[in-house]
Amino acid sequence: MIFDQQNIFFDAASTISNSDVVANVGGGDAADPLFLVAVLDAAQSGDITFTLKTSDAEGMTSAATMCTLVVPAGKTYAAVKVPYGAKKFLRVSGSGTLSGKATVGLTETVPNWHA
Repeated sequence: MIFDQQNIFFDAASTISNSDVVANVGGGDAADPLFLVAVLDAAQSGDITFTLKTSDAEGMTSAATMCTLVVPAGKTYAAVKVPYGAKKFLRVSGSGTLSGKATVGLTETVPNWHA
């Protein structure tokens, strides 16, 4: 699995409340949608949830939820195919008690292994 630095919301982050905004140049969807992937450096005692939102405004006003990704308690990895509907800007917000660090981003392919 390869992350493009321009498609990473959290890069080994210990705080997951709101990510940087990723500009979707020109807006719109990829012909084959990307995956939203979360990789944690340690298994957690509770679920960690990440929500991908999109908006036409960089300030994320009137943002719409595109998808939600849950890393279940005891796991360190989860992925979901992003549905169609991307606008010009994307942001991820996380919830749950994170102990350790999280990397969350968009990628073209995901491995067929489970951590």
